[in-house]
Order: sequence, then C-alpha cells, then structure tokens
Amino acid sequence: MTDFNNSMLSVAIILSSMFATVGIMYGLLKYRDATIKLPVDREQLARIPAYGLQQQIQDLQMDLIGSMLMGAMIVSLPFAVSSIKAHITIGQFPWISVITGLMGLAYCGFKTWKNFSKLTKLRLGHTAEIATANELIGLQALGYQVFHDVQADGFNIDHLVIGKNGVFAIETKGRHKRNKDLLQTNGNGNGSKGYQVFYKDGRLNFPSWTETKPIEQAERQAKWVSQWLTKATGTPVTSTPVLVFPGWFVTSQTKPPFPVLNHKQLVSTIPKLKTQALTQQQVDTIIYQVAQRCLSKSEVGK
Repeated sequence: MTDFNNSMLSVAIILSSMFATVGIMYGLLKYRDATIKLPVDREQLARIPAYGLQQQIQDLQMDLIGSMLMGAMIVSLPFAVSSIKAHITIGQFPWISVITGLMGLAYCGFKTWKNFSKLTKLRLGHTAEIATANELIGLQALGYQVFHDVQADGFNIDHLVIGKNGVFAIETKGRHKRNKDLLQTNGNGNGSKGYQVFYKDGRLNFPSWTETKPIEQAERQAKWVSQWLTKATGTPVTSTPVLVFPGWFVTSQTKPPFPVLNHKQLVSTIPKLKTQALTQQQVDTIIYQVAQRCLSKSEVGK
C-alpha cells in the first residue's frame, strides 16, 4: 500500500505543475470576461476569404503542438515518477529539484500571463480591423479602391482608400468596452453612454480614460502617405487621415482636424469628403504605386 501511495504522490506532484498553469489561464480568462468585452461581436462579422481554411489551419497547428507535448510527456512521465518515488521512499527531500521546479513554474506562469495579455490585445486589434474592412466593401461598390495593411517605414497603414475625391489613410483602433463603465452609467448594464467616445480639444474622451496618441498617429501616417505618393507619382498627393473606433458611438464636442468615426459611418462619410480632386489617370497612377508596394517585398521599409 505504501508503494502505491508513493506512486500516486509522485504523479500528483508532476500533474500539479500542469494544473497550476491551467489554473492561471482559467483565472485570466475569467477576469477578462468579467471586466472587458470586444467592441464588435465577432460572430456578426462577414467571413473573410479563406476564413474556414484559416480556422482549420489554426486548429491543426494547435493539435500538432498538443501531440508533440503529449509525446514528450508520455516518454518522460515514467522516469519522472520513478525519480520522485525514489526520493520519497528513501526519505531524502530533493530541495534543489523542488526549488528549480518552482522557479520554472513561476517563469511559465509569468510567460502565460504576458502572452495572454498580448493575445488579448492582438485579438482586439484583429477584430477591429476585420470590422472596418467589412464596411469598406461598401466603398468598393462605389468605385473606390481599397488596400489593407500597407507596409510603410517601420509601421503599417491599416487601410488605404483611393477615389476621385482623394486618398484616405484609415487608422483603426480597437478599444475594449469595460463592464464597469456600463454599470456606472446604467445599473442594469444596458447604458449606451458606456460605449461612447467623444472628441474635444485634441483629446479622445472615453468613459474612464482619455487619449491623444491615436490622433497624432493618424496624422503622422497620413503625412507619410502624402510624401511617399507625391514622390512615387511625381504629382502632389494629399492624404487625409481618418480615425476609426469600431463598435463605439463616436461624437465630437469640438471640430476634429479630420474625421473620427465609428466603422459604420465610413461609407456615408468618405464620399462626402472633398480633400483633393483627382482625375482618373491620377487615381490609376496612385493605385498602381500602392499595389506595387503591397506586392513587392523590396519596397517595404523604403
């Protein structure tokens, strides 16, 4: 019976590390779901090309990683159990191994927290850009040419829209909706003001925080587009910045320097902007230069 107990204790010690990591992940998920939510319902977005294949590839990649880890565990588990059992049987506590294991577990826990935080931000950004891209399909139906993820000098332009009324550099910003803001606005959790951002005197005012960097970033990137296209086409090109917050109700208390919009306002707003009158030949030239940059790796970073 003692031998069986020692074996069970050995297995429990080994599995505890796995449960600890899983517990950290579960706690992070519960905390995220209890405090924030995506600004746009991912299930309501139109499917992008090859979406089904992308999901299958991701699932198979996870299955592959899981199979590799499972194989390593199956091979190493008997040796680990035997080693721990031997230490328990002879009554010598392996302090060095325990300390090393705890240090490794703490490091893995920290990496899990850090990667989870990064994954949460990437998930938010991905959802926001897909939501904006879905709305820009409506502009394509009106004759605009739309490019996504245009590589620049160390950064990227989320969306570039080209039409006869100008060139528009669209910067998409994903911002989580915080559950506490809704509860403070309306006790039943359905208050719309908790999802409102308004522009005033150079600042973006969210329910519980303010920002200025997105405005500066959008202006800086549009300026880069203007300089690049002017040089590439040989004619002056003025790019207009557009800042988009998908899923947020956007209003302005003072006039912003450029459009600050909800993603669903893009189709109705951009055709009304008269920033630069372009001929069809100029439009075609600009489209050619942007397409070359998107297709040619040699252009990236120049």
